Amino acid sequence: MMRFFKLCLSIVLSLPPLPAAAQAQSPAGPPCADRSMATTQLHELYGERRIGYGLAANGSVIELFAAPNGSFTLFATLPHGVSCLIATGQSWEPAPEPEYYAGR
Repeated sequence: MMRFFKLCLSIVLSLPPLPAAAQAQSPAGPPCADRSMATTQLHELYGERRIGYGLAANGSVIELFAAPNGSFTLFATLPHGVSCLIATGQSWEPAPEPEYYAGR
């Protein structure tokens, strides 16, 4: 077994390093998606609905989504309809009342 391990190790060490373009790269910037898709997933996966919003100086709409259990998500929605994640968390206070969700 040790012989096999040494053989594998020597083969791996003899390979040339991958070029920079082939290496995994992390995304540049926050995760973004189409607003309608993002908000539908928030509701279906986490039970969150928009409880507030405001217009930022750069023209984006800052939206706060929360669920009765206290989970929350903060998005910046750009004028062309793409929403970018700003923050997520738990224990939003005060948690939205369940009646808020009844009519929606």
